Amino acid sequence: MLEDLRPPKRKATCKVATVAQGLSDKDREILLAAVADSVNWKIKPLETELKKRGLMISDTPLMAHRAQNCSCFRDA
Repeated sequence: MLEDLRPPKRKATCKVATVAQGLSDKDREILLAAVADSVNWKIKPLETELKKRGLMISDTPLMAHRAQNCSCFRDA
C-alpha cells in the first residue's frame, strides 16, 4: 500500500526566479545573466540598479541565487 510513498516535489522558487518569471524573455535573460555575473556585477550595485527599475530583490536572495544555494537549485 505504501510502496510508492515519496515526499512531494518542491514547487517553490526563490525571489529571483519569481521576479524573472514575470519578465519578458529578453529581460529575464538579462536579469539572470547579471545575477550570474560576479565579475561585472557585485551584489549591492545590482540590487540598487534593479530597484531603480522597479524590481525589488534584496541582496540576500541575489547572493543565494548566484551561489546556487536557493530553492531553484535544491532537489525536491
